[in-house]
Amino acid sequence: MIQSRSGVWWTDDDPSVRVPGTLSRTADQWQLDLIGTLRVNHQWSDSLSLVPPVTIYGACSGRRFTLRVSYLVRTTGPSFMPNEEDRADNQFSQTWIGSSLLAGDALPEATIYTGATFELTGLSEWWPFSGIAQDTPIGEPLGYGQLEPTVAKCDNGMAVTLAAMGSESASRRVRSLSEYVVVGVERDSGFTLEELMEQAVIPLQSLLAITLDRTVEYFNLRLQPRRETSAEHEAFDDYMSISFDPGVIDEDVERESIGLDPFFTAKDVQAAEFIANWIGVASRAVVPVAVASSRSRIGSLQIGVVEAVNAAESLHREFHPEPPPSNFAEKVDKALKSAGGLDSKERRKVKSAVKITEVSLESRLLELTSELGEEFCLWFYQRQVKEWASVSAAVRNALSHGYRTTHRVEHDRGALNGVLAITLATIRLRLLTEAGLPKDYELQKILTRSRRHLALMRQSVADWRSLRASMGS
Repeated sequence: MIQSRSGVWWTDDDPSVRVPGTLSRTADQWQLDLIGTLRVNHQWSDSLSLVPPVTIYGACSGRRFTLRVSYLVRTTGPSFMPNEEDRADNQFSQTWIGSSLLAGDALPEATIYTGATFELTGLSEWWPFSGIAQDTPIGEPLGYGQLEPTVAKCDNGMAVTLAAMGSESASRRVRSLSEYVVVGVERDSGFTLEELMEQAVIPLQSLLAITLDRTVEYFNLRLQPRRETSAEHEAFDDYMSISFDPGVIDEDVERESIGLDPFFTAKDVQAAEFIANWIGVASRAVVPVAVASSRSRIGSLQIGVVEAVNAAESLHREFHPEPPPSNFAEKVDKALKSAGGLDSKERRKVKSAVKITEVSLESRLLELTSELGEEFCLWFYQRQVKEWASVSAAVRNALSHGYRTTHRVEHDRGALNGVLAITLATIRLRLLTEAGLPKDYELQKILTRSRRHLALMRQSVADWRSLRASMGS
């Protein structure tokens, strides 16, 4: 349980006004209850008001805090105060909700950081390199050799380091050695907290979510502000760091190995190159990565299918931004010129529309799979990859555009479950191979170790050949 923090709080709008209040943690956010009111430059109205979030700073027991992305949710106070002395006091109260908390200093959103470290649940399973001697006989002292960290130089200028850290504890009768994996991020030009999240934390979080097939959390995030950013704080030195959401996740629990089973590990790839490539891929293909790594399917099965196939189409467009030359579009353009009735601008519109639609969704899905390797496709899609692509495209188009069909495959729950599962697997594998996971036979060898992918390969919920035949030509 996180202890509440009581102190004084203020904003950039009027730093001289400091209001007493208590910060506590609710189920998934921070709640600040103030005795008094903070002044903010918001224009409130009775109609829909979309207001920007507020950054609130605090000082509690000699330590500074920053409550980020905060919104006012409630203001209460007396309706009438006849006593003049009472009117001189601020008898109002406010309740604010904030998304995250920085402990260690009062830092605006634009603060530049030069370094950060954090941990991820499940990282120890995916990163198997260890300094603990695995062949130490029982009864002998454990040997430990610190491994050299792995450094990935990313195109965004960040250097991402993964290192196994040893921790030893001893008492009179017990001596133990444990190890955990830490991610470090540095960039000479610095980065904001938002940039760190988008360009390092979330991509690595998504990578583990895909390989472990579970929700992955980051924790123990610590930030090193650039010194000149907090120059007014004389006590701040190079050895101090800022804690992000301290206490929200139990570090000791999350560091424990819980027997997770990634379908591949860092040993299956060139680790530094793969990490750098993955961060680049994740920054380009934001929507496909988000769909591929999400574990929550709150909406209906139909919505999940549309979302997955749309993400696959988006991924193909990302990897193939320019459509191939179109002879048919040129023929249409010539025919329109001969027929007359349209000016050059109108003809260009028609030609552009033809070029966009000429590459069908089915063709895009097939090209995505072909890039995994011919031998792999024969194995994983059980020689029915064309039928799968045809059914998936038809189902997505019917659901997304409201087409009425005679075959009604879009209402077949078995077909929908098959489209969703296989499409998600295709997106994930194509993203990973783009970053450096082996293709074709080598990919097949990796997946034969994964019960999850073997079950997908052997699925019987959707017979693609029969479904395609039922749809007619």
